[in-house]
Amino acid sequence: MARMVTTKRVIVSTGVAWLFGFLIFFPILWMILTSFKTELDAFATPPSFLFFHWTTENYATVQERSDYFHHAINSIIVAGGSTLIAMLIAVPAAWSMAFAPTKRTKDILLWMLSTKMMPPVGVLVPIYLIYRDFGLLDSRAGLVFILCLGNLPRALRPPCCSISSLPGMRHSGR
Repeated sequence: MARMVTTKRVIVSTGVAWLFGFLIFFPILWMILTSFKTELDAFATPPSFLFFHWTTENYATVQERSDYFHHAINSIIVAGGSTLIAMLIAVPAAWSMAFAPTKRTKDILLWMLSTKMMPPVGVLVPIYLIYRDFGLLDSRAGLVFILCLGNLPRALRPPCCSISSLPGMRHSGR
């Protein structure tokens, strides 16, 4: 029989959880607050937590030095493109493996999973030679393609297992 949960126990466990969460989040909060401080305030002793002269000068300096937004947009395009392509391939493949399995379906899934255990340096030279021959070195398309290949096994396995385990899905398309 389950024991009854008291109000005191709920309050204590909630307080401990909030304290633990704050301890984990505190370094991130400190980093964000420090980004709004001047260099003098950032190294002040004792440190000031919320009561300091707030400035966005650091963000302007970063933008001036490195064109941060260009690099951020580049990262978003590459990550979004590789994820989108991997999902466009993985979802139909998972659907077919779940609802029209062949005798090799489990072998293919195991092979795709085992490719994640292969050291990347083992395919570095062949991929470099292929990219050199097709002109994909230092291009977004080349980066999207290689990230897509890395994401595909991870993108295929969960939907395949999830789709096949849904109740009532075996006969829904017929």
